[in-house]
Amino acid sequence: MDGEVAGLVDGGVAALSGLLLTDMYECVVRPRVAALLRGGRSSVQLPDIEDFDRLRHELSGAIARGDARKQRVLARELRGYVRSLIDADPVAVAELLSSVRHAPETEPDGRSASVSLVNNTIIGPVLGSGVQHNSL
Repeated sequence: MDGEVAGLVDGGVAALSGLLLTDMYECVVRPRVAALLRGGRSSVQLPDIEDFDRLRHELSGAIARGDARKQRVLARELRGYVRSLIDADPVAVAELLSSVRHAPETEPDGRSASVSLVNNTIIGPVLGSGVQHNSL
């Protein structure tokens, strides 16, 4: 069971740390995390949604400055938040992560975007390619 919880924590940290830096956080992730925090089904002290908002702001700044130390500190803080959420309601956290993985985001002009999260352990050489399209 501890291995499953550790995997869920790692997956949650990876997903949320990536999503904190996207527009999808405001549109899709933030409302769902806020609802999870309001659930109040546990005596565990949970972070506030403002804590996630602050992390988002600080992480964005740390990345822009290239401050790897601050990024690690914030990742540890996020790990603690995710662990608290899992302790409070592991099923809800798993559902949140699953729904975010498959939730398309609709842009104001009608285009849509989606986030695909992959959490793998790879041993050995890896070759890959990708394409990133941006419109400014």
